[in-house]
Amino acid sequence: MDSIITWLIGVETSAANLYEEAAIVFRGDEDFSRFLSQMAVEEREHVKLLQKASAAISDSEMKRASFYFGDDFRDKIEAPFSRALRLSKDGTLTKNAMVNVVADAEFSEWNELLLYTLDLLNVLDEEVQQAMLDFKKHRMRAQEYIASLPGGDSVILRVQRLTRPGGKRVLIVEDNLSVARMLEALAMDQVEVIIARDGQEGISCIQQRHFDLIISEIDLPKMNGVEMYKQALEKNPNIGSRFIFFTGTENPEHLDFVRSTNTLMLPKPSPVKLICEKMNDVLDSTAVPQDASIH
Repeated sequence: MDSIITWLIGVETSAANLYEEAAIVFRGDEDFSRFLSQMAVEEREHVKLLQKASAAISDSEMKRASFYFGDDFRDKIEAPFSRALRLSKDGTLTKNAMVNVVADAEFSEWNELLLYTLDLLNVLDEEVQQAMLDFKKHRMRAQEYIASLPGGDSVILRVQRLTRPGGKRVLIVEDNLSVARMLEALAMDQVEVIIARDGQEGISCIQQRHFDLIISEIDLPKMNGVEMYKQALEKNPNIGSRFIFFTGTENPEHLDFVRSTNTLMLPKPSPVKLICEKMNDVLDSTAVPQDASIH
Protein backbone atom coordinates (compact mmCIF):
# COMPACT_ATOMS: atom_id res chain seq x y z
CA MET A 1 0.00 0.00 0.00
CA ASP A 2 2.91 2.37 0.63
CA SER A 3 3.78 2.15 -3.07
CA ILE A 4 0.31 3.34 -4.11
CA ILE A 5 0.58 6.26 -1.68
CA THR A 6 3.94 7.26 -3.14
CA TRP A 7 2.51 6.89 -6.65
CA LEU A 8 -0.58 8.93 -5.79
CA ILE A 9 1.54 11.75 -4.36
CA GLY A 10 3.50 11.66 -7.62
CA VAL A 11 0.34 11.86 -9.72
CA GLU A 12 -1.02 14.78 -7.70
CA THR A 13 2.33 16.56 -8.04
CA SER A 14 2.42 15.92 -11.79
CA ALA A 15 -1.12 17.26 -12.13
CA ALA A 16 -0.22 20.42 -10.23
CA ASN A 17 2.89 20.93 -12.38
CA LEU A 18 0.91 20.37 -15.58
CA TYR A 19 -1.84 22.81 -14.59
CA GLU A 20 0.76 25.43 -13.61
CA GLU A 21 2.63 25.05 -16.90
CA ALA A 22 -0.58 25.12 -18.91
CA ALA A 23 -1.67 28.29 -17.10
CA ILE A 24 1.49 29.94 -18.46
CA VAL A 25 1.03 28.49 -21.96
CA PHE A 26 -2.52 29.86 -22.10
CA ARG A 27 -1.85 33.13 -20.23
CA GLY A 28 -3.33 35.03 -23.17
CA ASP A 29 -6.70 33.52 -22.21
CA GLU A 30 -7.13 35.14 -18.80
CA ASP A 31 -10.13 33.09 -17.64
CA PHE A 32 -8.63 29.75 -18.69
CA SER A 33 -5.25 30.60 -17.18
CA ARG A 34 -6.87 31.59 -13.88
CA PHE A 35 -8.90 28.38 -13.84
CA LEU A 36 -5.79 26.24 -14.40
CA SER A 37 -3.84 28.12 -11.74
CA GLN A 38 -6.60 27.51 -9.18
CA MET A 39 -6.71 23.81 -10.09
CA ALA A 40 -2.94 23.66 -9.53
CA VAL A 41 -3.22 25.26 -6.10
CA GLU A 42 -5.83 22.69 -5.07
CA GLU A 43 -3.69 19.79 -6.32
CA ARG A 44 -0.81 21.10 -4.14
CA GLU A 45 -3.15 21.00 -1.15
CA HIS A 46 -4.00 17.38 -1.94
CA VAL A 47 -0.28 16.56 -1.95
CA LYS A 48 0.21 18.18 1.48
CA LEU A 49 -2.69 16.22 2.94
CA LEU A 50 -1.37 12.92 1.57
CA GLN A 51 2.14 13.62 2.81
CA LYS A 52 0.87 14.48 6.28
CA ALA A 53 -1.24 11.34 6.46
CA SER A 54 1.36 8.95 5.03
CA ALA A 55 4.02 10.10 7.49
CA ALA A 56 2.04 8.60 10.38
CA ILE A 57 0.82 5.35 8.79
CA SER A 58 1.19 2.16 10.82
CA ASP A 59 1.47 -1.49 9.81
CA SER A 60 -2.01 -2.20 11.18
CA GLU A 61 -3.49 0.53 9.00
CA MET A 62 -1.67 -0.92 5.99
CA LYS A 63 -3.57 -4.17 6.58
CA ARG A 64 -6.92 -2.38 6.25
CA ALA A 65 -6.47 -2.12 2.50
CA SER A 66 -9.36 -3.45 0.39
CA PHE A 67 -7.85 -2.97 -3.07
CA TYR A 68 -4.66 -3.67 -5.00
CA PHE A 69 -4.09 -1.10 -7.74
CA GLY A 70 -2.15 -2.66 -10.60
CA ASP A 71 -0.25 -1.08 -13.49
CA ASP A 72 -3.31 -1.12 -15.76
CA PHE A 73 -5.29 1.02 -13.29
CA ARG A 74 -2.36 3.38 -12.73
CA ASP A 75 -1.84 3.77 -16.48
CA LYS A 76 -5.52 4.69 -16.89
CA ILE A 77 -5.24 7.46 -14.26
CA GLU A 78 -1.98 8.79 -15.72
CA ALA A 79 -3.13 8.66 -19.37
CA PRO A 80 -4.63 12.20 -19.60
CA PHE A 81 -1.50 13.80 -18.11
CA SER A 82 0.80 11.77 -20.34
CA ARG A 83 -1.22 12.90 -23.35
CA ALA A 84 -0.98 16.57 -22.32
CA LEU A 85 2.77 16.37 -21.74
CA ARG A 86 3.28 14.75 -25.15
CA LEU A 87 1.24 17.45 -26.89
CA SER A 88 3.03 20.19 -24.94
CA LYS A 89 6.41 18.80 -25.94
CA ASP A 90 5.31 18.71 -29.58
CA GLY A 91 3.97 22.27 -29.34
CA THR A 92 0.48 21.09 -30.31
CA LEU A 93 -1.33 21.49 -26.97
CA THR A 94 -4.49 23.43 -27.83
CA LYS A 95 -7.06 24.79 -25.41
CA ASN A 96 -9.56 22.19 -26.61
CA ALA A 97 -7.06 19.40 -25.98
CA MET A 98 -6.25 20.74 -22.50
CA VAL A 99 -9.94 21.02 -21.61
CA ASN A 100 -10.40 17.36 -22.56
CA VAL A 101 -7.35 16.41 -20.46
CA VAL A 102 -8.86 18.14 -17.42
CA ALA A 103 -12.22 16.44 -18.01
CA ASP A 104 -10.72 12.97 -18.49
CA ALA A 105 -8.55 13.31 -15.38
CA GLU A 106 -11.02 14.90 -12.98
CA PHE A 107 -13.90 12.57 -13.86
CA SER A 108 -11.89 9.35 -13.69
CA GLU A 109 -11.58 7.23 -10.51
CA TRP A 110 -8.76 9.54 -9.39
CA ASN A 111 -10.60 11.52 -6.69
CA GLU A 112 -12.34 8.43 -5.30
CA LEU A 113 -8.94 6.76 -5.00
CA LEU A 114 -7.62 9.79 -3.14
CA LEU A 115 -10.51 9.74 -0.65
CA TYR A 116 -10.16 5.98 -0.18
CA THR A 117 -6.45 6.39 0.52
CA LEU A 118 -7.01 9.15 3.07
CA ASP A 119 -9.54 6.97 4.87
CA LEU A 120 -7.09 4.06 4.88
CA LEU A 121 -4.40 6.30 6.33
CA ASN A 122 -6.74 7.02 9.23
CA VAL A 123 -6.76 10.77 8.70
CA LEU A 124 -8.73 12.62 11.38
CA ASP A 125 -12.46 12.49 10.65
CA GLU A 126 -12.77 16.25 10.33
CA GLU A 127 -9.91 16.31 7.82
CA VAL A 128 -11.54 13.57 5.73
CA GLN A 129 -14.87 15.39 5.82
CA GLN A 130 -13.18 18.63 4.75
CA ALA A 131 -11.28 16.78 2.03
CA MET A 132 -14.54 15.32 0.70
CA LEU A 133 -15.99 18.81 0.48
CA ASP A 134 -12.82 20.16 -1.13
CA PHE A 135 -12.69 17.38 -3.74
CA LYS A 136 -16.35 17.90 -4.54
CA LYS A 137 -15.70 21.63 -5.05
CA HIS A 138 -12.57 20.81 -7.08
CA ARG A 139 -14.52 18.57 -9.46
CA MET A 140 -17.46 20.99 -9.54
CA ARG A 141 -15.09 23.84 -10.45
CA ALA A 142 -13.86 21.79 -13.41
CA GLN A 143 -17.41 20.87 -14.44
CA GLU A 144 -18.75 24.42 -14.25
CA TYR A 145 -15.84 25.89 -16.20
CA ILE A 146 -15.95 23.25 -18.93
CA ALA A 147 -19.74 23.50 -19.21
CA SER A 148 -19.42 27.26 -19.72
CA LEU A 149 -17.36 26.75 -22.89
CA PRO A 150 -18.83 26.30 -26.39
CA GLY A 151 -19.42 22.57 -26.75
CA GLY A 152 -18.54 22.05 -23.09
CA ASP A 153 -21.76 20.24 -22.25
CA SER A 154 -20.88 17.47 -24.70
CA VAL A 155 -17.48 17.07 -23.03
CA ILE A 156 -19.12 16.70 -19.61
CA LEU A 157 -21.64 14.19 -20.95
CA ARG A 158 -18.78 12.15 -22.41
CA VAL A 159 -16.85 11.81 -19.15
CA GLN A 160 -19.64 11.60 -16.59
CA ARG A 161 -20.96 8.18 -15.59
CA LEU A 162 -24.59 8.62 -16.62
CA THR A 163 -27.30 5.97 -16.45
CA ARG A 164 -29.27 5.03 -19.54
CA PRO A 165 -33.02 4.25 -19.25
CA GLY A 166 -33.37 0.48 -19.12
CA GLY A 167 -29.76 0.10 -18.01
CA LYS A 168 -28.55 -2.22 -15.28
CA ARG A 169 -28.56 -1.56 -11.56
CA VAL A 170 -25.95 -2.43 -8.93
CA LEU A 171 -26.36 -2.54 -5.15
CA ILE A 172 -23.24 -2.02 -3.02
CA VAL A 173 -23.68 -2.97 0.65
CA GLU A 174 -20.67 -1.64 2.55
CA ASP A 175 -20.40 0.23 5.84
CA ASN A 176 -17.11 1.92 4.87
CA LEU A 177 -18.24 4.75 2.60
CA SER A 178 -14.83 5.29 0.99
CA VAL A 179 -14.71 1.60 -0.03
CA ALA A 180 -18.29 1.85 -1.33
CA ARG A 181 -17.44 4.95 -3.37
CA MET A 182 -14.37 3.25 -4.79
CA LEU A 183 -16.49 0.26 -5.85
CA GLU A 184 -19.02 2.65 -7.35
CA ALA A 185 -16.29 4.31 -9.39
CA LEU A 186 -15.08 0.92 -10.63
CA ALA A 187 -18.54 -0.18 -11.79
CA MET A 188 -19.18 -0.41 -15.52
CA ASP A 189 -20.15 2.77 -17.34
CA GLN A 190 -23.85 3.60 -17.55
CA VAL A 191 -24.80 1.39 -14.61
CA GLU A 192 -27.00 2.82 -11.86
CA VAL A 193 -25.42 2.31 -8.44
CA ILE A 194 -27.22 2.28 -5.09
CA ILE A 195 -25.22 2.21 -1.83
CA ALA A 196 -26.53 0.68 1.41
CA ARG A 197 -24.57 1.11 4.65
CA ASP A 198 -25.78 -1.99 6.54
CA GLY A 199 -27.50 -5.32 6.00
CA GLN A 200 -30.98 -4.12 6.96
CA GLU A 201 -30.78 -1.29 4.46
CA GLY A 202 -29.44 -3.72 1.90
CA ILE A 203 -32.31 -6.22 2.22
CA SER A 204 -34.80 -3.36 2.14
CA CYS A 205 -33.34 -2.24 -1.21
CA ILE A 206 -33.44 -5.81 -2.57
CA GLN A 207 -37.08 -6.22 -1.54
CA GLN A 208 -38.08 -3.00 -3.29
CA ARG A 209 -36.09 -3.08 -6.55
CA HIS A 210 -34.43 -5.35 -9.09
CA PHE A 211 -30.61 -5.47 -9.00
CA ASP A 212 -28.44 -7.09 -11.63
CA LEU A 213 -25.51 -7.26 -9.20
CA ILE A 214 -25.22 -7.12 -5.42
CA ILE A 215 -21.69 -6.70 -4.08
CA SER A 216 -21.57 -6.88 -0.31
CA GLU A 217 -19.35 -7.05 2.74
CA ILE A 218 -20.25 -9.85 5.18
CA ASP A 219 -19.30 -8.11 8.43
CA LEU A 220 -22.03 -5.44 8.46
CA PRO A 221 -23.94 -3.51 11.15
CA LYS A 222 -27.52 -4.44 12.06
CA MET A 223 -27.62 -7.50 9.77
CA ASN A 224 -24.62 -9.38 8.42
CA GLY A 225 -24.21 -10.13 4.75
CA VAL A 226 -24.92 -13.85 5.09
CA GLU A 227 -28.29 -13.20 6.76
CA MET A 228 -29.08 -10.59 4.12
CA TYR A 229 -28.23 -13.14 1.43
CA LYS A 230 -30.52 -15.76 3.02
CA GLN A 231 -33.44 -13.32 3.19
CA ALA A 232 -32.82 -12.21 -0.40
CA LEU A 233 -32.90 -15.86 -1.49
CA GLU A 234 -36.33 -16.26 0.13
CA LYS A 235 -37.59 -13.44 -2.07
CA ASN A 236 -35.90 -14.75 -5.21
CA PRO A 237 -34.28 -18.22 -5.29
CA ASN A 238 -32.26 -17.23 -8.37
CA ILE A 239 -30.67 -14.12 -6.86
CA GLY A 240 -27.62 -15.98 -5.54
CA SER A 241 -25.92 -15.86 -8.95
CA ARG A 242 -26.00 -12.05 -8.77
CA PHE A 243 -24.14 -11.84 -5.45
CA ILE A 244 -20.47 -11.11 -4.90
CA PHE A 245 -19.18 -11.03 -1.35
CA PHE A 246 -16.24 -8.60 -1.13
CA THR A 247 -15.15 -9.13 2.41
CA GLY A 248 -12.43 -9.22 5.01
CA THR A 249 -14.37 -11.55 7.31
CA GLU A 250 -12.55 -14.26 9.23
CA ASN A 251 -15.72 -15.76 10.69
CA PRO A 252 -15.43 -19.53 9.96
CA GLU A 253 -19.20 -20.09 9.93
CA HIS A 254 -19.71 -17.37 7.37
CA LEU A 255 -16.84 -18.60 5.24
CA ASP A 256 -18.21 -22.16 5.37
CA PHE A 257 -21.63 -20.87 4.31
CA VAL A 258 -20.17 -19.03 1.32
CA ARG A 259 -18.27 -22.14 0.25
CA SER A 260 -21.28 -24.41 0.71
CA THR A 261 -23.49 -22.18 -1.45
CA ASN A 262 -20.75 -21.67 -4.04
CA THR A 263 -21.36 -17.92 -3.86
CA LEU A 264 -18.65 -15.81 -5.48
CA MET A 265 -16.38 -14.25 -2.86
CA LEU A 266 -13.45 -11.87 -3.27
CA PRO A 267 -11.20 -11.29 -0.25
CA LYS A 268 -10.11 -7.87 0.92
CA PRO A 269 -7.74 -6.82 -0.49
CA SER A 270 -8.19 -7.92 -4.13
CA PRO A 271 -6.74 -6.50 -7.35
CA VAL A 272 -8.91 -3.80 -8.92
CA LYS A 273 -8.65 -5.57 -12.28
CA LEU A 274 -10.09 -8.80 -10.81
CA ILE A 275 -12.91 -6.93 -9.04
CA CYS A 276 -13.90 -5.23 -12.29
CA GLU A 277 -13.75 -8.50 -14.23
CA LYS A 278 -16.01 -10.31 -11.74
CA MET A 279 -18.50 -7.43 -11.55
CA ASN A 280 -18.68 -7.26 -15.34
CA ASP A 281 -19.05 -11.06 -15.62
CA VAL A 282 -22.14 -10.97 -13.41
CA LEU A 283 -23.59 -7.94 -15.18
CA ASP A 284 -23.00 -9.51 -18.60
CA SER A 285 -24.83 -12.65 -17.50
CA THR A 286 -27.99 -10.92 -16.27
CA ALA A 287 -30.84 -10.00 -18.56
CA VAL A 288 -32.61 -6.66 -18.31
CA PRO A 289 -35.81 -7.27 -16.24
CA GLN A 290 -39.09 -7.34 -18.13
CA ASP A 291 -40.43 -4.32 -16.23
CA ALA A 292 -37.46 -2.15 -17.27
CA SER A 293 -38.12 0.45 -19.93
CA ILE A 294 -36.08 -0.34 -23.02
CA HIS A 295 -35.33 2.36 -25.58
